[in-house]
Amino acid sequence: MIPFHKPNIPDNFEEIFSESIQKGWLTTGSRVDEFEKLLSTYLDSKYVVAVNSCTAALHLALAAKGFGSDDKFIAPTLTFAATVECGEYLGMEPILVDCENDGFLINLNHLEDILKSDKSIKVVIPVHYAGESVNLEELWFLAEKYNLFILEDAAHGLESYSGKTKIGNTNFAAAFSFYANKNLTTGGEGGALTTNDYNLAKKVKKLSLHGITKDGWNRYRNKGNWEYDIVELGYKYNLTDLAASYGVWQMRSINIWRNRRKELVNKYKKGLSCLDSIILPKINPGHALHLFVIRIVANKWSISRDELINKLNEKGIGVAVHYKPIHQLSYYKKKYNYDKSQFPNSNALFKSIISLPLYPNLSNESVKYIINSIVELSKLFVK
Repeated sequence: MIPFHKPNIPDNFEEIFSESIQKGWLTTGSRVDEFEKLLSTYLDSKYVVAVNSCTAALHLALAAKGFGSDDKFIAPTLTFAATVECGEYLGMEPILVDCENDGFLINLNHLEDILKSDKSIKVVIPVHYAGESVNLEELWFLAEKYNLFILEDAAHGLESYSGKTKIGNTNFAAAFSFYANKNLTTGGEGGALTTNDYNLAKKVKKLSLHGITKDGWNRYRNKGNWEYDIVELGYKYNLTDLAASYGVWQMRSINIWRNRRKELVNKYKKGLSCLDSIILPKINPGHALHLFVIRIVANKWSISRDELINKLNEKGIGVAVHYKPIHQLSYYKKKYNYDKSQFPNSNALFKSIISLPLYPNLSNESVKYIINSIVELSKLFVK
C-alpha cells in the first residue's frame, strides 16, 4: 500500500527534545519561542505567534481585529471548511467566490464585482491552494481601495512566493498549518499566525492563551512571579513546547525536503504528460509543492472521477480530493441556501480533481508504480 502521506519522523525522538522538556516542561515555553524565531526568519515576517492549528490562527486574527456579526467576509468555495468556520465563530457571514476560469485560486475579478455592491464586507480570506499563491499585489490594491483586511489562509503556503514576496511577509496576517500532512509538521497538529503588525501580533498572542497577561513559562520558571491577570476574554489555542520541538527539528531539513518534492513533481509531469485525458497542475516558480493535483478530462473517460479513485485504491494507491466546495456541504447549504449554479468552475473541478501522493519519503519506485497504474487505467477506460 502506498499511503497518500507519510510524515518524516526522527530516528530517536529524545534527540529532538530540548533540555527544558527533558526536565519536565511540556507546555508553552522556551521551545515555542525558538520555533517562532526560526519561522520569523524563514518567512521574512516580523512577528510569528505559534498556535495549535491553522484554524486557531485564522480565528484569532479575526477576533483580534474586532470583527463580528455585522460584518461579512469573502472566501473561495474551493477550500477546507476551516477557511469559513473562523468567521462563523464570530457571527460573520461568508460570501463565497468561485475559482478562476482555468485554475484553483479565487477569482479576483468576481471578487471586486462583489466588493463594489456590498459595503459590509470587511475581510477577504484568500487560499494559497496546493502551494500556488494568490496574486497578493492585486489583493493589497483591493484592500486599500475598499478598506479591507486581508487574512491569507496559507495552510498550503509554507515555502510559497507571490511574485518576490514570501507568503507570511504581510502587513495584514497569514495563517499557516503544521498538520500531519503539511510540508512541515509540529508532530501532527499545530499552526502559526504571521504579520508585520506589532499590535495585531501582541493581541493575538494574548488571546491565544485566555487573554492572560503572563503565560505559565514566565510565571513558574526560576525567579518567575506567579502574579497574573485576565484582561479580556481569550481562547485556549497555545502550542506546546513538545510540538514546537518537532517543528524545530523539521525546520533543519525543510530545503532538503523541498528539493525531494521537486524531484517527485518532475517525475509525475514527465510520466503523465503523454496522457491527453489528464490535465497536470501548473507549477510556477513560487509554488510550495504541497499538493500535486491532477484533473481528469471527464468527457474522455468512461468512468467517473470517483470510480477512478476506487481503481487506484484497488491497486494499493492512496489518493485524496482537495476539496468538496463549501457551498455543497450540508451545513452551509442549509444555512445560506447557496445557489450551486453560481460556482460552475468549482463544481467542475470538484468532479475532476485527484491529489496524488507527494512527500519526501515517497520512493522513486512508488512514483513509477503510481504513474504506470494511471497510464494502464487510461488504456482501459479512456474512450
